[in-house]
Amino acid sequence: MIDINNNVIFNSVDNGIIILDKELNILAWNRWLEILTYKKEADVINKNICELYENINEKKLKRKVKSVLVTNNPSFYNVDQNRYLIKIPVESITNSIYKYMQQNITIVPYDKDKELVCLFIYNTTNLRETNHKLELLNEELVEMTHRDPLTKLSNRRYFSMQSKKIQSYSKRNDTCLSLIVLDIDKFKNINDTYGHLVGDEVIIHIARALEKNLRDSDIISRFGGEEFVVLLQDCSIENAYLVAEKIREYIEKAEVIIDENTTIKYTVSLGVAKFDEQKDNDNLEQTFARADEALYEAKTSGRNKVVKAK
Repeated sequence: MIDINNNVIFNSVDNGIIILDKELNILAWNRWLEILTYKKEADVINKNICELYENINEKKLKRKVKSVLVTNNPSFYNVDQNRYLIKIPVESITNSIYKYMQQNITIVPYDKDKELVCLFIYNTTNLRETNHKLELLNEELVEMTHRDPLTKLSNRRYFSMQSKKIQSYSKRNDTCLSLIVLDIDKFKNINDTYGHLVGDEVIIHIARALEKNLRDSDIISRFGGEEFVVLLQDCSIENAYLVAEKIREYIEKAEVIIDENTTIKYTVSLGVAKFDEQKDNDNLEQTFARADEALYEAKTSGRNKVVKAK
């Protein structure tokens, strides 16, 4: 045992301090560790730290201790994320993420002639928990900027971002890329007759209908109001037309049940276009414009139909 027990700093600092020899035998163990591990210094002295804590990678720690002794410089000992060197349960009721104290470890030379090092153990649990919460909040914020709040489908912003990537992939791999623009027929009549809340129910209904009838790889977006856009990867204009017709028929047969006395039936019109690098001047916005013109033709020629773009 090293005689440093009367060292005020050694026993009063708010972090763990361990003196180790090059064989990883413990020669000093401060008060902070005694309190948090319930192990008195007398119980751990001259014992190998890896025998006390089997989770420690002995080869890795020995290698790091040797490096510190050779270079005579401090070194950070990397503990894998969500891990620890000394197993110390976290008892705080405010901590809901970590079962054990998260730690940063620094190893410094203590006595080069006797080949001794000092391990400083810092409690990083609160910091990591805060970082974890910030990461979750950031993910939520990103999700909010990409989602339509009513239908939970992707919004126009997300569609624009993803469509550029998919267009690039499609050109690189020489695959077809098609697009469907869909609009609810006479949606204003639904709102005027039943109110906007019922109108919202219809919009949610069509969102679920699109999810049910499309592939996971398709990008389904609500562009605003009652207009939806679908980007179909690796899909010819012929197949896109069949998909659009399937959606039209599904919605035509479906009912939106509002309450015991109110059931709404509605229809949709759809315009379909295939991305054409020459015709669209390498711009997917032009494909959208052609699909939108086809949608307009479907609307003006009787509604509840699918029209292919010219």
